[in-house]
Amino acid sequence: MTNGALVIAAGFSRRFGSDKRVFQLKHEPLLIATLRSYRAAFTNVAVVVRSSDSALTRMIAEGFGRQLPIIVPTNQAHLGMAASIADGVRAVVDWDYVFLGLGDMPYIRPDTLRTLKAAMDAIRIDKAPCLMVPMHADAPGHPVGFSREFFAELIALTGDRGARSVIDAHRAAVRRIVVDDPGVVTDIDHPPM
Repeated sequence: MTNGALVIAAGFSRRFGSDKRVFQLKHEPLLIATLRSYRAAFTNVAVVVRSSDSALTRMIAEGFGRQLPIIVPTNQAHLGMAASIADGVRAVVDWDYVFLGLGDMPYIRPDTLRTLKAAMDAIRIDKAPCLMVPMHADAPGHPVGFSREFFAELIALTGDRGARSVIDAHRAAVRRIVVDDPGVVTDIDHPPM
């Protein structure tokens, strides 16, 4: 059963003031750190970037070599996050499920991602539709898992609200997984002080 993670990284970093995807964290650029965690937990990882991101695409290739994530270019990023999600899901539409993550969340631990993956694998044995949300300190976080039953709705999203409307429309399918990882609720919107 093919599955994996889809990281959305096609935004314009307006609040950050510069391209946060290449902002240097301790040892590497922010997006590379984010992708490295996903790569440690999932066999299949895809990342949505803007079609014009040739330098970023090269940086990802240099950072991962033969373990290169699937690069999904979009020329719709200016339409909002939903357009990037839609293009990404179209690229992985044959997967059984996808965990949808954000490129500006580099602190999610690989152990957490493995826990989420194992929980989704267990639910999907019976092919039960599932939306999986990690919870930390009573707050919902990322990445959010979507079984294939919800892919058409993800592809139909519009605007800049992300996938929250899909979750809200299918509350009975939501499984909340409590994790001891503040990384699932920590994104980087402004340069660290």
